[in-house]
Amino acid sequence: MHNRLQDATQPLNTNRADERDQRVSRETRDTIRFDRAAAPGRETGAHSGIAQAAPSRARAPQRDTDQATPDVCALVHAHLVRSLGANRVRRYLNERTQMRQLDDGSIEICAGDAFTLDMIERRLGDALRIGAQFALGTTEPVLRYRVDADLQPQTQQGAREIAPQSDDSKLQTLSNRVALPKQNRAPERCPRLEQFVVGASNRLAYESVKQCVEASSPGAPVFVHGVCGVGKTHLLRGATLLARRLRPGCKVRYTTGEAFTNAFVNAIRTRTVEAFQKKYRGLDLLCIDDIHLMAGKQATQHELLQIFNTLSLGGARIILASDAHPRMIARLDQALSSRFSAGLVVRIDEPDATLARQLVAGIAMKHGLTLDEAAIRVICDRVGIGRGASVRDLEGAVLQVHAVCRLLDRDSSSERGAVTPTASHVRQAMSLRCGEDTSIQSRPIALDDITRTICAELSVSLGDLRGKGRQKKVVLARELITHLARQLTSKSFPEIAHMLGRSNHSTVITAAKRFKDRLSASQSVQADCPFDGLPLVELTQRLTQSVQQG
Repeated sequence: MHNRLQDATQPLNTNRADERDQRVSRETRDTIRFDRAAAPGRETGAHSGIAQAAPSRARAPQRDTDQATPDVCALVHAHLVRSLGANRVRRYLNERTQMRQLDDGSIEICAGDAFTLDMIERRLGDALRIGAQFALGTTEPVLRYRVDADLQPQTQQGAREIAPQSDDSKLQTLSNRVALPKQNRAPERCPRLEQFVVGASNRLAYESVKQCVEASSPGAPVFVHGVCGVGKTHLLRGATLLARRLRPGCKVRYTTGEAFTNAFVNAIRTRTVEAFQKKYRGLDLLCIDDIHLMAGKQATQHELLQIFNTLSLGGARIILASDAHPRMIARLDQALSSRFSAGLVVRIDEPDATLARQLVAGIAMKHGLTLDEAAIRVICDRVGIGRGASVRDLEGAVLQVHAVCRLLDRDSSSERGAVTPTASHVRQAMSLRCGEDTSIQSRPIALDDITRTICAELSVSLGDLRGKGRQKKVVLARELITHLARQLTSKSFPEIAHMLGRSNHSTVITAAKRFKDRLSASQSVQADCPFDGLPLVELTQRLTQSVQQG
């Protein structure tokens, strides 16, 4: 049986502490038990052990939970889920357990009683050790197991101190707890400010954040607001990375309104408020995302106000982000709203058409996807740029095209892994993403239909098309037929060459490549035909629609 160590129990009769408990009782109901924000305990054994603790309120200083701890513990938890399954892991790691990383780099697992802790060590011990090896990058990770009486099921006296949760709040707490490791996945790298795609809709916000970090002396706080998915988080995360590069050794912290609230409530519950305040009040740069999530939480807002005042007087830089203007956040403390509004308040709007095309091209390149101008326009149009679409919508659309292309046409992948989708791939991907019924197949398109439509639109006879003439509009017709045949049908180059009256299909391949280059160069039509001056991309789109409509 594991050795048990008794911690000295400290009295809990401080009136001020009781008043603070009552003040945040509502917020405490939403505290996530299985998190990495709790205070570390004491160890027994070199690599693992169990310690028995009385309901002690005195804790050692906590580790910086907004930086290293979430990554390490999230990696360990992710390994457990992958190797054992989510249901089995949840059976042992739940609201009555905690996992956290201590200051010495070891990982501590806490439970409310020795029986539960022993079960965790016996059932999950090997998987925890392997996950810790991967997360910490060492072959001999240190795991510690400790009994924490605060994690025991709530007694009747505790129930009177903290109001009971409603069914809705319990479900919400469970949902947050299960989703927490996914939100803090370590593989997600911090985005750089230089990678932010700047356009008319976000230029002011970008320049404001950049200037706030780069300025030689601190200026006014920056408050960025805008709808979800327009780049606010990218700006704040990029600002922290830029600050560390420009001023090595400076104290920087990025957190969210929810994480700040949870950490503060936990600090009150464990009597470590002083340590919590020390972490925030000595910063050089503070970035808080989703500040609107603190609305209605009076104790948390009061603490943030004190931190805000201390940092402002100390010359720290502050960057905040929200989905609404500070004056429009319901139940936000008037003092906080006033201070936020006194700084530089900038808005990020949804991307316009030009910025959306740049974003799609950049996202596609990042994933090894080659998109021509026509495909980019189709994606932007179908996503709904200008009608409430966000950057996340664009990224999701590109990933949808990438997946459809790889699954349906493996031949479209080059030796280097790059993928070049056809118009058919783009249309099918967008139909799936928009929820359209793809089980009803459209009328198959025949090569004769393409030939007939293009000849009629360009006033080219079938004899001229199959002859040896080199008139500009005849050459254009051949190129258009070849291009649409490759995009809309499964015809091979030899089959297309035979239809055009060519004995050697190499000339058709050359024509197809030349036409694709002209499309990429955004050239206009110059063929002595009614479409002269029209962008070649637009003519191709018109003819494609005509062919599809029959």
